[in-house]
Amino acid sequence: MKKTIFMALAAFILSTQITYAQYSVKGVVNGSDNEPIPGAVVSIPHTSTAVSTDSKGMFTLSAPTDFDSIMVSLIGYQSQELLAKDKSQQLSVLLKVSNTALSEVQILALKKGGSVTTLSHDELNRSSGLKLEDALNTVPGVMMSSRSPWGGQHIIIRGYYPSADNGRTNGENFNGLGYQLYIDNIPVTDATGTTVMDDIDMSNLGKVEVVKGPSPLYGSYIAGAVSLYTPTPTPDQTSVQEQAIAGSYGLFRTNTSLMTSDGSSSIWVNYGQQTYDGFRPNDHSKKNYASFAGDFKTSSKNTISTYFSYSHSYEQLTGEIDSATFYNRQAVSDTNYMFNQSHVDIESYRTGITDKYKLSKKFSTETTLFATGNELNQYFAHGFSLNNNLNFGGRTALVYDTKSDKISVNGITGVSFQKSNQTDQGNFILPFVPSPFTSTSGPDFPSDVKNYALSYNLFTNWIVGLPSNFTLAIGGSLNFNEFGTQNLLNSGKIYLDDPIFIKSFSPVFLPSISLTKALTSNIAVYANVSEGYAPALLSQMTNSVGKVDSALKPENAIQYEIGTKGSLGSTQKFTYQLALYDMDITNRLVQETANSISFYTNAGEERNLGAELYMAYNLLNNKNNAITLLRPWVSYTYSNYTYVNFKTFGAKGNTDTVTNDYSNKKVAEVAPNVFNFGIDLQTKIGFYANTTYQYVDKVPITFDNGHYMNAYSLLGAKIGYKHTFNHFVVDVYAGANNLLGSTYYSLIFVGQNIQELAQGNDPNIKNGGGDGYILPAPYAATFYGGLTISYKF
Repeated sequence: MKKTIFMALAAFILSTQITYAQYSVKGVVNGSDNEPIPGAVVSIPHTSTAVSTDSKGMFTLSAPTDFDSIMVSLIGYQSQELLAKDKSQQLSVLLKVSNTALSEVQILALKKGGSVTTLSHDELNRSSGLKLEDALNTVPGVMMSSRSPWGGQHIIIRGYYPSADNGRTNGENFNGLGYQLYIDNIPVTDATGTTVMDDIDMSNLGKVEVVKGPSPLYGSYIAGAVSLYTPTPTPDQTSVQEQAIAGSYGLFRTNTSLMTSDGSSSIWVNYGQQTYDGFRPNDHSKKNYASFAGDFKTSSKNTISTYFSYSHSYEQLTGEIDSATFYNRQAVSDTNYMFNQSHVDIESYRTGITDKYKLSKKFSTETTLFATGNELNQYFAHGFSLNNNLNFGGRTALVYDTKSDKISVNGITGVSFQKSNQTDQGNFILPFVPSPFTSTSGPDFPSDVKNYALSYNLFTNWIVGLPSNFTLAIGGSLNFNEFGTQNLLNSGKIYLDDPIFIKSFSPVFLPSISLTKALTSNIAVYANVSEGYAPALLSQMTNSVGKVDSALKPENAIQYEIGTKGSLGSTQKFTYQLALYDMDITNRLVQETANSISFYTNAGEERNLGAELYMAYNLLNNKNNAITLLRPWVSYTYSNYTYVNFKTFGAKGNTDTVTNDYSNKKVAEVAPNVFNFGIDLQTKIGFYANTTYQYVDKVPITFDNGHYMNAYSLLGAKIGYKHTFNHFVVDVYAGANNLLGSTYYSLIFVGQNIQELAQGNDPNIKNGGGDGYILPAPYAATFYGGLTISYKF
């Protein structure tokens, strides 16, 4: 009897184990870049059964009873439910970056060494998709401006831009400074620290990442880094796409692309052409882009990625105006710019190759080699310049990754190198000489210089997963910078044997440390401290008579940040991100004038206190409903930025020793409050709509805070219909920007006082000595419409 009972019990236990084993499913979770995602939660819906993916993105989920589907989720990604009826097949899960979450808290934010924001393809196309600023300006703490409707873009992150006066006299505000910009891991920012974006096709991006504040992985630039990524083809699919967009003021854009992937390789090829007439005289624009990106898996251990682009960008320049003209909504251009037919003509190429190799289970390498070149021909209000720039370099890193039951370690150590060789020829003609200019125009100041810049750094960053859901990230970079210049022109003669002036900045080590605590699987709190710096540019070290000041100190910064981010609810309906930070910047550079000579000096300190908030709520999010998605979202930026112990010397009357004390004044060009609100709507039959509202507070434009730009509000909307017809996908849409008809600007110049900015004929300002300080955006609503047709083979 006992034997019978024992055998029956054993049979029951065995049958239970066999039954349990029958209901088990395996799979792998990857991101849109085909990299494995560790730490993703894989669960059975409406149960407590769940597991996490390992360092390779693998998982095995088992249950005592049968289940038909699984749910895969991770902070910063769109949760995905998949059918799992056939347990014999391994599942392959592709997680996309969430439209509601601005960052991947537990993994990506720590790897980048600070606060990270990710914009998905859908967010980049809430408007026409042609301008990156339409999407980037909805990110808390970020503001993108441009010199012209389609050129001269620069990005300000947490209020930082090199030189407190925005480089107004050297034209530096026409390009990006203070941060690193990449496209498919290839630097757009050259070794001088300058970022030219006129030749970047913003309409063909798959996603964008913004690192706010210094990060050792990106050279510890004070403002941070921005990474652009081209689209990733859908696995095992080939498609061709044709797009056409037309809009106000003669806007017309065409785009042709090919995407294909067979599992072992993927290719994306694109050609685009765009023209624009402009809303002011001399405001024409024409651009041509050609791009190629490819990923090739040469073995189970090796992947090679390539990128190549060619572009030709022509942008006419309209010049700045004063506030009286601006607020009277006059669509006029500066006469000096018009008479000299001012424009920027850039022809450029960019190429790079990245090799990723898996050495072992724990070690891998990633190496990138790149080269970029451009010729920039510019006619400006008071002369001409021709610049040729060749930039090349590389980056290599060793990656270590291991994970046990109690601890995980992910580390990266590497070196990056970049060099820029430049020639710059030009002729500056004093402002009182009227256009058109001739060979006899004078007084003039010709220039012919040969410059180089060298930048390299050693970097490391280690992420350690600790017990009790703590994660520690610690790293740093050792940075080296060097500039050299040779003046080839002296009294009308070229001297090739003139000595080269070289400035080598002392190496500086910049540490970073972050600590994150996961309160739940979807909520985390964190704290971060990081240091950054920015060496003076060569143009800032050279005064107005050509003498180089080797005593200028680099700007230094330390940023303290705390925050929390995550999602609430069983289906993660509510997503939020909150960051509080204190960025202290020393040795701020500013331009001064003494004895009629203009030069830069380290004037003082600046303290940037800020708060950033993002929230989104999925009122509806079900692909089976008539309305598949209804999501309101809001972002808010509070900036309390002040000058600290900030004193300069400048010319006034016949003296050159007047001290200006701007301590405790608000930092120029930074709005204290910026608010964004939007609603995203999608329907099952294919109709969709996006609405975005933005409020920008009044902005001081002078160090003395004597003059402000008025606050403004912008309202934009887009409606469309997207549907699949057999192999065809058709997307037709229409939209508008500035529906409120607000008077707002695309860029403003800043300075110590309004007299050095305003034109001499400004009726409201006496003794103006500048060329104006406002570049206006269209005063009325602008409209656009587009059609995209894709064919999937």
